[in-house]
Amino acid sequence: MMTVRLIVNPADDLEFERRTHELAATSDAPEELEENLREFYSRVRVVRGVTDIVERWYVYRDGRWINPRDR
Repeated sequence: MMTVRLIVNPADDLEFERRTHELAATSDAPEELEENLREFYSRVRVVRGVTDIVERWYVYRDGRWINPRDR
């Protein structure tokens, strides 16, 4: 069984992170998580990344990675 790890961006949006983890608990695929988050965040994007033992779902609130130093 593969472990799924969420990488949430922007990391300083605590409400987005909370909601992402909450919805991920009942999502079987990144596409399902993206669809569920889209109700709250219209530009959200969830991308799967896989290593040998850990599957990562990169969750971008604004559809792309945001550098916190640029905000």
